[in-house]
Amino acid sequence: MKNILRTISFFFLFYNVFPDCSYANIPADTLKIDSLLAFAFTLEANQPDSAIALYEQAGIRAKKIKDPLREGQSYHYRALVMFEQGEYDLALENYNLAIELYKQSGNETGIASVKSNMGNIWLLTGDYEKAVDLYFQAIESFKSLKDTLRLLISYMNIGTLFYDNDYPGEGLNYLELALPLAVDLQDDRTLAEIHHSISLNYYKLDSIESFLYHMRKARSYAIEADHLYVEMLTYNSNLEYHIDHENVDSALYYARMNLDAAELYGNPYNLTGTYNMVGSAYILANMPNRALIVLHKAHSLGETHGFIPMLAWSNESLAKVYESLGTFREAHKHASSLNVLKDSVFKMERQKEVLAMDRKYNVAQKQHELEQQQLSIELKDQQLNRRNTLVALSGAFSLLLLLLIFLLYKLMQNKSRLSAREMEQVKLQRDKQMIKALMEGEEKERRRIARELHDGINGNLAALKLNLAGIQNKDFSSLLEETMSEIRDLSHNLVPDVVKRSGLKNALEQFVYKINRSPDIKVDYQFMGSENSIAEEMGVHMYRIVQELLTNSLKHSGASQILVQIIINEETISLTVEDDGKGFEINPEVGLPENSEGIGLSGVENRVTYMQGSFDIHSSSHSGTSIHIEIPLTANVVS
Repeated sequence: MKNILRTISFFFLFYNVFPDCSYANIPADTLKIDSLLAFAFTLEANQPDSAIALYEQAGIRAKKIKDPLREGQSYHYRALVMFEQGEYDLALENYNLAIELYKQSGNETGIASVKSNMGNIWLLTGDYEKAVDLYFQAIESFKSLKDTLRLLISYMNIGTLFYDNDYPGEGLNYLELALPLAVDLQDDRTLAEIHHSISLNYYKLDSIESFLYHMRKARSYAIEADHLYVEMLTYNSNLEYHIDHENVDSALYYARMNLDAAELYGNPYNLTGTYNMVGSAYILANMPNRALIVLHKAHSLGETHGFIPMLAWSNESLAKVYESLGTFREAHKHASSLNVLKDSVFKMERQKEVLAMDRKYNVAQKQHELEQQQLSIELKDQQLNRRNTLVALSGAFSLLLLLLIFLLYKLMQNKSRLSAREMEQVKLQRDKQMIKALMEGEEKERRRIARELHDGINGNLAALKLNLAGIQNKDFSSLLEETMSEIRDLSHNLVPDVVKRSGLKNALEQFVYKINRSPDIKVDYQFMGSENSIAEEMGVHMYRIVQELLTNSLKHSGASQILVQIIINEETISLTVEDDGKGFEINPEVGLPENSEGIGLSGVENRVTYMQGSFDIHSSSHSGTSIHIEIPLTANVVS
């Protein structure tokens, strides 16, 4: 069973009570409270204790002027900061006080928001019955209030709960309800969070292609929105994926990226999970001493904050490492602690309760929807009967006239659309023919140069070697042989007949093998799927694209590790090339580097355009460069 990303994603709800009216109409005391609340919010990330103190002052002032709305908000926001600090009991106390004050002021949105946030605490501490009950209460409230954003976040929290209890199918159901709401909001941060959660559920369902697709989407949105939290989670997920598949080099790469991001983010729960995961990577790489350092950090945080599942995980890993080192006393101590923490019977009962409550909720929801539909049908029947009388007297002529106008309008509209579409098709066909002509010219020139190298220069060198055979100079002979070998390699690279002979997969394996002979670079090559569906011409283009991207990375990025991943499914061929080198500036208008000609990307762009594919680049100084290309296997070829 997959247990990827034991670090759970939590989504919190805020309730903003700042007034929409003009400041001229707000009393001075109220303005002072609003200013304190706003200033405290800016301190939450870097000065949490100061933020709590300011929220307390705001609450005291609100109580003095008998403003339960703002007093409730002071407790609500205080609890959110306490949760981030791992003070769950104090957070629950403040949440309960906030609910009572919101009830006094009649704020249903605030009450529902607090319930959803309390559900996060019970989910983290293992009381799934309380968590699911609070989540469903919040969902019903947000539905009745028609609050799209908070309803979306509640769906995401329910999805997290089912994922945490190993019900990925049910988790996907709720996340798929949240996704269209997030698309409508056009919020990159929320889209990053949803795509990441969806990817984890697909991983538990062993749907690797869907997992990789949504993980790439999540990281793309996270980098675009500067969302460090989700960027950290994507590194964590990729780390466990490579641990599960025993890819040591890739696991160590993502371990470093995950550790840097988690320590920068600083949340105790996420940091505990990261230390445990990095420890697993070091165990895989046979680095027991490094594993002990991070696993003891995870164990210490787990004990301090009461993270029971995390503590069990660190005990299990520590017992394994100490046993491998022959330190059996320490191994026995951690194994005993693990047995105390295990409570599989409790977890199974909780899982049954979660499913039972979910079924009850679905039954009640469907019954309510049927009642609403029946009521709506009865009202529509009454309205229809009244309208029929009016339509029979005066509607026939009006309907005929409207129909005639509509048909005339559609005729003109279709004619205009057809003309524009034809012009677009002609332009597209012309562009494709131009690109094909450029590529054919380039291939002819490559073949001419290759022929000259092979038949001309290489032949002359061979003759020179025969003429100088009598000279006993090993250095001279070795240099001549090396020069002839390099000319043969250059000739073969210019005309990649190996693609036609051996197929794309083997051709790229040979190309990567030559690069990996250098001690300064490591290329991780992954090929998934069957290449039988790839046409010969498309295979040559894909070989050229990988060749140009790797050459570009070797020349410009200064990278030490490069990932080349090809995934083939029924409809598309997907290529991802990532390196850990120095990035470059992206032109936001075209989505390409400022000087794409200078760094060798124009040829790649032409080939992708010719094959009707998509070309996506992300680059930054701290995470290198990531290029993703998707080509439809049914791409038309210009004759």
